[in-house]
Amino acid sequence: MKIKTEEALKINEKYGSEDMPIVFLNDIYVSTNSGVLQISQGMKFDSTQYELLVRGNVLEFEVIFTEKLLAKLITNFPDRYRYPVGRKNLIEIDRVVSGLEDANRASKRKRYMLTSTEIYKKNSRGMFETVLKYGERLTYTRWNEVKVKLSRDTTLDYRFEECGVMVFVMLNPGDPLYAQRFMKNTEIITLLVEHKRDFDITLSPDFNPDTDVYPVNEIDKAFEVYLDKKPRLIIIADELSDDYKAALAKIKVYDRYARMIVIKNPDPANKLEILKLIKRVYNQDPWEQEK
Repeated sequence: MKIKTEEALKINEKYGSEDMPIVFLNDIYVSTNSGVLQISQGMKFDSTQYELLVRGNVLEFEVIFTEKLLAKLITNFPDRYRYPVGRKNLIEIDRVVSGLEDANRASKRKRYMLTSTEIYKKNSRGMFETVLKYGERLTYTRWNEVKVKLSRDTTLDYRFEECGVMVFVMLNPGDPLYAQRFMKNTEIITLLVEHKRDFDITLSPDFNPDTDVYPVNEIDKAFEVYLDKKPRLIIIADELSDDYKAALAKIKVYDRYARMIVIKNPDPANKLEILKLIKRVYNQDPWEQEK
């Protein structure tokens, strides 16, 4: 698992080497004034190494993955690390990867499962080697390469590359409906950002409300944001006008499985029902409905 050196420093200073050990996965060689220093696989990182590593331009390095370390990284760097959405055995993962492969053949958007763990083996010298890396894309080809190296009882934590919600509301200050549309836009964004606090409901374990809500208020920006941010869901919080239809049709041509919801009137009195609807569609796999 590759982490940044500054992240290792923060985790080490906050939790200590005993409570939260960060263990080097690979040997690292750092040039110093007195020669080359070797940090060997299996050694623990501590804060005294930070300046040495940075001076040697080692700004990130591989560490041995543990669920405890991932949890600390998620807590401290939620914009970079995410909780897994689930855990599956090899047969279940095989089905998901095959389903995504079929969907990818039918759509220009490519969807992938990502690993939320790491798997190692020991080589002839007793050193750890990585079989499957954290955050690795499980493409159909890659999965079929790696699954034969895993024991039958292996389970993998995972998440998906698609994440987040695009909130699409046209806002033009000169529009007579600007005030109403502004309020609709605000209601949906507020619901998405504060839903866990208000209702103790989350769209998905890997959803980060602080980073995964993408407002789009111009027609010409919709397709660009959909490509760039790879949101899992589009919410149109407005009446579905011809302008919206044209923008959404362009997205549908690109991605036949784009998830979309039209919420014409996001009434605050119906927040819970709206949230349940959003969560249901967010977690659907439209290509499965074609089978």
